[in-house]
Amino acid sequence: MKKKYKMMIVGLLAVLVLGIGIALTASKQTKSQQPKVSTTTITNNTAKGEASEAEKQALKSSEQALSEATKKVVESANKKEEPQTNEPQQKQEAQKPQQAQQTHQTATPAPAPVKQAVPTNNKVVCIDAGHQRYGNSAKEPIGPGASQTKAKVTTGATGIRSHRTESQINLEIALKLQRILQSRGYTVVMCRTSQDVNISNKERADIANKAHAGAFIRLHCDSSNNQSVNGVTGLAPASGNPYLSPSIVSSSQSLTRAVVNGLCSATGAKNRGLSLVNNMSGINWTQVPVALVEMGFISNPNEDANLTNDAYQEKVANGIANGIASFLH
Repeated sequence: MKKKYKMMIVGLLAVLVLGIGIALTASKQTKSQQPKVSTTTITNNTAKGEASEAEKQALKSSEQALSEATKKVVESANKKEEPQTNEPQQKQEAQKPQQAQQTHQTATPAPAPVKQAVPTNNKVVCIDAGHQRYGNSAKEPIGPGASQTKAKVTTGATGIRSHRTESQINLEIALKLQRILQSRGYTVVMCRTSQDVNISNKERADIANKAHAGAFIRLHCDSSNNQSVNGVTGLAPASGNPYLSPSIVSSSQSLTRAVVNGLCSATGAKNRGLSLVNNMSGINWTQVPVALVEMGFISNPNEDANLTNDAYQEKVANGIANGIASFLH
């Protein structure tokens, strides 16, 4: 019986030892699988408590970090899935119709200029002594709304025998014409009374327009490569001139014809008639009756000598004044 009890006690002890061994082994395996929170060896209950708290803090930090990382990954994934909008591109696309419209507007031809005349005073005459001492090669349109341009003003020709400049001869006759017209009761507006000016052909026309001149007389001398060519020519706008009203075209032709006839009658010079043109800036910008008279060819030795002669210049001025008077009355 005692032997039997001894055997039972031994068996129970063996089972207990085996169970303790198994428990210890399992505990070691569990500890080896858990992440190390600290490199410090835990030796008592207080230390175990601190280690447990550190583990909790580490775990909490890990969870927060994982949550933030997860949140960023999710947000990034959502952004990729959302349709992308390119605002600058949208603005550019929105501006394309406007830009196209602007291009279209730029390409649209300018509207035709208003062809109108200004009220005129038959007691006012504007005289333009053509050219000036120094030319101005800067460009200006040949008429309102014109795309074609010309030099604002040139120096003109030079006498083949006298070597006098056309601008000087024109001014000398213009001053004589001014005196004669004033003596007949006309108000005379001069575009220039000096060689040293800088007045474009358009600006000269503007002077006549602002004066409401009944007649705008432009004095010039002609020139040719052929020295035998001579005579007086009048330049007037042609019918259908795109810059002038029909009434100005018609009245300008009448004025030019009257001036040329008067000059040739007074001097005996050859009458070459009218040349109708639409490319003269000083004509196309006018809104009053205008006449450009080529008083003779200074490339011709005889006419050059005449046009630089004081007595002949007096005849020229009187003849022009007669033509103006016949037109205005």
